[in-house]
Amino acid sequence: MTTKLRATDTDKMEIDLQQLRADQELILNQVDNAIALFDSSDSLVLFNKKLAETWGLTPEWLATQPQCDLLFAEIVDRGYLSLQQWQQFQQALQTSQDQSLSFYFEQSNAVCLEVCATITNSGGRLFTFRDVTVYQKSQASLNAEVRRLTFLLGLTERLQNSHSLQEIGQFALSYLVEATNAAFGDVKVISGKGNDRQAATVYNQVSTQFLASYGEPVAAEMQELLDKGIPYGVGLLWEVVKTGKPLFVDDYAQHPNAVPQFRHPAIGQLGIFPIASTDGTIIGVLTLESRNVKKLQASLHQEVLSAACRTLGAAIERAQTQENLRQVNEQLEYSSQLKSEFLASMSHELRTPLNSILGFSDLLLRQTAGQLSDRQINYVELIEKSGQHLLQLINDILDLSKIEAGKVELNLQPVRVHELATDCLKMIQPRADKKRIALSLELDYRITKVLLDERRVRQIVINLLSNAIKFTPERGQVKLSGRLAYGSEMDGDYRPDCSPVNASTPYFCLEVKDSGIGIPQDRWHLLFRPFQQVDSSLTRRHEGTGLGLALTKRLAELHGGTVSFQSVCDRGSLFRVWLPLTEMRQELGSYAACALDAKLLPASAIALPIGSKRILVVEDQPFNQMLISEVMELEGFGVEILADGSSMLDRIFAASAAPELLPDLILMDIQLPDVDGFELMRRVKADPVWESVPMIAVTAMAMPGDRERCFEAGASGYLSKPLDLNLAIATIRSFLS
Repeated sequence: MTTKLRATDTDKMEIDLQQLRADQELILNQVDNAIALFDSSDSLVLFNKKLAETWGLTPEWLATQPQCDLLFAEIVDRGYLSLQQWQQFQQALQTSQDQSLSFYFEQSNAVCLEVCATITNSGGRLFTFRDVTVYQKSQASLNAEVRRLTFLLGLTERLQNSHSLQEIGQFALSYLVEATNAAFGDVKVISGKGNDRQAATVYNQVSTQFLASYGEPVAAEMQELLDKGIPYGVGLLWEVVKTGKPLFVDDYAQHPNAVPQFRHPAIGQLGIFPIASTDGTIIGVLTLESRNVKKLQASLHQEVLSAACRTLGAAIERAQTQENLRQVNEQLEYSSQLKSEFLASMSHELRTPLNSILGFSDLLLRQTAGQLSDRQINYVELIEKSGQHLLQLINDILDLSKIEAGKVELNLQPVRVHELATDCLKMIQPRADKKRIALSLELDYRITKVLLDERRVRQIVINLLSNAIKFTPERGQVKLSGRLAYGSEMDGDYRPDCSPVNASTPYFCLEVKDSGIGIPQDRWHLLFRPFQQVDSSLTRRHEGTGLGLALTKRLAELHGGTVSFQSVCDRGSLFRVWLPLTEMRQELGSYAACALDAKLLPASAIALPIGSKRILVVEDQPFNQMLISEVMELEGFGVEILADGSSMLDRIFAASAAPELLPDLILMDIQLPDVDGFELMRRVKADPVWESVPMIAVTAMAMPGDRERCFEAGASGYLSKPLDLNLAIATIRSFLS
């Protein structure tokens, strides 16, 4: 009885165990992951159907409880995993100290598996194999999209911030070569016209894999051709330039139109993409070699390539524009240099004869050599007046050219407005008296001092007053005013420029109002332009060069201000100069070439007795020699004249041996035959016998920096031709006293 019960219990337990195994198998087979349980002896004791399906294994073979190494060896033999992958996994299992370990496999069938190995309580291992292919592809796609967007953003940023076409090309190719699995890529710019066009490489990139496979000599041969540039008609790129459409080649090495240096087995499939300008003209090409042309033609890559080509097109256009601007600037600088050299030459050539004309006119008017008749005096005065007019014209042209070249700086000082205005009226009064024109002055009591360049503002006021008197009939009226005004008051005036004006900005407004002939409105646009006159006909009544108002405008703008005017025909004109009372927008230094303002003094006002002093004159122009000799001898000085630089060198050596031959003063011209005045002054200062002799540079060189060059060479003083005789005499006396 007991035995029967035991048999019944055993049968029941066996049935329950079978049922449990069936339930267990059912559960395991419902799991989406492959499962393998190995006992402590490394034998497979439990698996599910997914394990067999994953690698095509039979459940019968798995039921033989193969060892773990044998199972993975079978998977390797079937080609799903490489031996290297299994060895890496095996090493990770042996070295890991963790209870569980995760590992990723990418199989040869493109299935990605995540393997999780967990140590059981009995010392065995439980392996779960999860298919993460979809997740990995989604992640890879997401990463690729992130890289793509980052690339496009980086392109845009570099286009905005970088002025280097090479930098933009390098950034684009670095991404495209990697993304398309290309062996190499390059960006070429098309230059020239017609059949003379050439494709020059801006940047190219060769993959490390290509270099490792085929060596640097192959890449160097290709690079040499790219550096030279590809001429028109050679290669397939010119077809892309002609059609403006991308070109894809399956076997470039065998293509009849391939560039010979690029016929290489490693270069098979090629994509050539046009780079267009904003007007559609093809100005460059992007070339990419790819293992798979279909990859280049994929819509995703096409979008990236199109964006890259658009950005490269904008970068090439900008680079070409900058190069054109650079060339234009070079030409302008060269033209400006030629103009400056011409003006300097003309200034010297005109001032030299003017020095004689004005100097001898002055001597004649002093009547030291004998009395002149009234008619003769009138002739000499006309000669002097014409000479002064020509000198003023030369000075105006030089002033305008210096301002336009940006070589004029202002010497800003607090200036008493009343003194400035009354001085200008006194200077212009004789001209007004000749036409019986009434001059008047009106000043704003609120303004006593203004920060100005006094010499330049005086020039502005004299120009405006001179024009007013010139164009006002006899018995007319001219009024000079100075007042505090604001930008809003310019609204009703005509301005030659359209620069913005702040309505609340305070200005010192200088006004010159006349009752003259007025200006027709259709001629207003000609005012303030150099060498332009309202009446430029052959029958005009009023002389002038058309430089006065142009200078006035430029000088006002140097102060940070502007000019405006109103005019009615036959009723008169009102010219205004607006000088801001606020802080200047730029730091202004002193004007280095500020001329000395010296009033003409009669000869009797100069004290003559000074003793017997000897003056050495180094001058090559005969008329200037005569003039200076005459003036110096009238002042009681002894004069010695040398006509060239070599004679002065001989004089230096002679006096070094005999110091008693030294002069008391040297008047040194700069432009001399043989040796120029700069070198002579340096020689004088370097000689211990001569170094104490003062030297005054007497020259027609009046361009910016000439004065400083004279002092640097050793000059003690500086006189500009044409000479102001009173200033010259006073300067010479100051060194001889």
